[in-house]
Amino acid sequence: MSLPVIGIVANPTKQDAVRYVNELRAAFAGEGAQVHLEEATAIFLEEPDGRPLLELAAAVDVIVVLGGDGTILRTARLLGSAVKPLAAVNTGRLGFLTTATECEITRFVQAILTNDYRISERSVVEASFTCLDGSVRVEGGMNEITVTRGTFSRLIHLEVRVNGEFLNRYSGDGLIAATPTGSTAYSLSAGGPIINPAADVFCLTPICPHALSNRSFVVNDNVVLEIQPMEPVEDVLLNVDGGTAWPLAKNQPVVLRKAAWRVPLIAFRHTSFYEVLRDKLGWSGSNV
Repeated sequence: MSLPVIGIVANPTKQDAVRYVNELRAAFAGEGAQVHLEEATAIFLEEPDGRPLLELAAAVDVIVVLGGDGTILRTARLLGSAVKPLAAVNTGRLGFLTTATECEITRFVQAILTNDYRISERSVVEASFTCLDGSVRVEGGMNEITVTRGTFSRLIHLEVRVNGEFLNRYSGDGLIAATPTGSTAYSLSAGGPIINPAADVFCLTPICPHALSNRSFVVNDNVVLEIQPMEPVEDVLLNVDGGTAWPLAKNQPVVLRKAAWRVPLIAFRHTSFYEVLRDKLGWSGSNV
């Protein structure tokens, strides 16, 4: 059996990033695997042979991400439909999406090289929208698309339609359209439900709603959602997975649908979603 070709993408702001990249690269190369570095990763290692991310993805079988959930989300967003299986070593804080910790690198490398892992396919929510400068963008998020107020500290009003049918008008700080993966991120902090990643749904969670009756709403992910900012409109922003925020054009809806691709996350074979929940959220059952 031939060994997979490995690409490495690292977050240079993480403590000891250089040491962990070198450790990972040496561990894979020591087993005979071919390893390529992403361009920015090679730069902070002061090496000349890095590849742009899309070129890297085309040349490898597995992309190893060194960082936290944010690094995985950014990598998946930049790759879009060109994404390859992502395996992450957590050097961040929470690590809902990561495969292993830095203490498990030996086990991690062996699992990748022997295909001793499972793939968790994660859906992506795709937004089509018009920016304030008139440009039209299409962006996908593995966690969520968020429409929020900008610098003005006043309510914004967002009208939501599902397959063209009016659902509700939300007044508050904004609205989160989360995937099941994103249900344990911003949506959870705003009071949304936890959803199994295998569920074929999206969750709409209002942010600080003016009406107490406005609560999270779960819809099938085969629908088309429209979020229309209503008058009076100040500056309204669209954000994807906590990254870049785009000012939205006035009188133009944000159209959301499930993307045509999924993000394949690598997990240890015997690790379950429920085990990760118990670990990351500190669940230990009743103390009675």
